[in-house]
Amino acid sequence: MRRVLAWVAGAAVVVAGLLLLRSELMTVDIPQPEGSYTDVVIAVQVREDPSVREEMTRGLVSTCRLLVNAGVVEDSFRQVEAGVFAFRVRPGLDEFDRRELRGCLRDTRVQHLLADVRRIATVTPDDAAGR
Repeated sequence: MRRVLAWVAGAAVVVAGLLLLRSELMTVDIPQPEGSYTDVVIAVQVREDPSVREEMTRGLVSTCRLLVNAGVVEDSFRQVEAGVFAFRVRPGLDEFDRRELRGCLRDTRVQHLLADVRRIATVTPDDAAGR
């Protein structure tokens, strides 16, 4: 009888663990309202010549935006302070895509470039109108 109870308890723990991890393991596409966008701010360090920092950052952003199927809004990429860049992607990204983009930007895909995401936020038309 004790063995059966131990197996049942073990199975219950495994099922509970899988249910808790489900949201981390799932990738679902949650549609965002039309007109939504996501603002991203990243801090970038380069090991080599700082004059190529912007070009290397643009390359990283271009690669990562393909992963989440979004486009960088024209003329939105700008340097806000030394080594910190901001840009906007459209359409807006849901929670899973924001996590995916953050992970991609932090990944060292461009050699000798280290990026840290300071801010990533999706704005919907309702948010922009202050509702």
